[in-house]
Amino acid sequence: MHRILTFVLALALLILPILATPSRLRLPGSALRLARKHGGGETGDDDDGPGGDNDNDDDSNADGNIPDLGDSAGIPDVANATNAACVPFYPVRDAILGGVFGGRCTDLARASVRLAFHDAGTFSLRLAALGKPNGAADGSLLWDPQEVLRDENNGLQDIVAALAPLPQRFNVSPGDVLQLAGVLGVLACPGGPRIDAWVGRPLPANKAPNGLLPSPNDSVDSLLGRFADMGFAPVDLIALIGAHGTARQRFVDPAMAGEAMDTTIDLWDVNFYRDTNVATAPHNVFRLASDVNLAHNASTKAFFHEYIDNQPDWDQDYRAAHLLMSTLGYKTTELVNCTELMPASINLTRVSMPDTVSGKAVVDPGLLEAAIQKYRAPWLKP
Repeated sequence: MHRILTFVLALALLILPILATPSRLRLPGSALRLARKHGGGETGDDDDGPGGDNDNDDDSNADGNIPDLGDSAGIPDVANATNAACVPFYPVRDAILGGVFGGRCTDLARASVRLAFHDAGTFSLRLAALGKPNGAADGSLLWDPQEVLRDENNGLQDIVAALAPLPQRFNVSPGDVLQLAGVLGVLACPGGPRIDAWVGRPLPANKAPNGLLPSPNDSVDSLLGRFADMGFAPVDLIALIGAHGTARQRFVDPAMAGEAMDTTIDLWDVNFYRDTNVATAPHNVFRLASDVNLAHNASTKAFFHEYIDNQPDWDQDYRAAHLLMSTLGYKTTELVNCTELMPASINLTRVSMPDTVSGKAVVDPGLLEAAIQKYRAPWLKP
């Protein structure tokens, strides 16, 4: 009998990644991306919904100095909404992108990306198979006032305080507010890709379980195991930690509180991978021991090194991994795709000019600000 029960549990753990949540449904994409990365050619894994891709094609500059992003999204208006179920979320978007972020890559915008992971990162396939209380991308950090007080959530108090009133204000779930803030936080940072936005989450079923969020001191094996228990492949882990490039550390080393984790904290770019991989950290850049270990471990370094100076591949892989993360614990058939309300991505290629010394493309501050003024105008604070 014991052998039978063991077999059934093992079988459940194998089947659950396919059936349990939309993140499970994205797992084949990880395999396809792996094939693309290792000589398999194009995978066809580009059906990313109405959000399209943060492509790097050269489009015409229709507005003089204001770059044409070539993204049909522009600034979506509720008057042009195509899905009635998405209409209530346009003002939620505006309250987050404008009222909380001010249309820019602020500390609150960056914190919202971390918040989205801390919300979803307590999901466990093992707990699901055992039928035990589980985490999910359910907004429990906005629902349970005690959760943000846990040590692992230090630094998230301000973004939680800013978002907490919105579910009641707009009569939507805390999970929808929190995870919408996560994808908008990515977009608020120039270069951030346009990630599909799913809504329709119910209230959290329970408090998030303790002890499941990864630690910056975890070993590579521990990180790989924990992310696998969430349903992530190694490539997803390495793509997701690229978000550290727009982060500041405050609590790992209080003596260096506030230091950025790459040299371009206000841009959603791939400098994090280069800055973490080099032997010595650049000036005023703080590196997590776990990130450095992932850059050099035999199981993960190939993925890490591929993103160095390779924005297109990282964009593709990050978008897929973040989408997977933002729907942990749910089936897509239970949710509504409201990507139609997501504004355009600000593509860094189109706001860059050749450096006069190195000849390499670097972001031009004037072009970047012009793009921000054009594509974030409704949400910018005076």
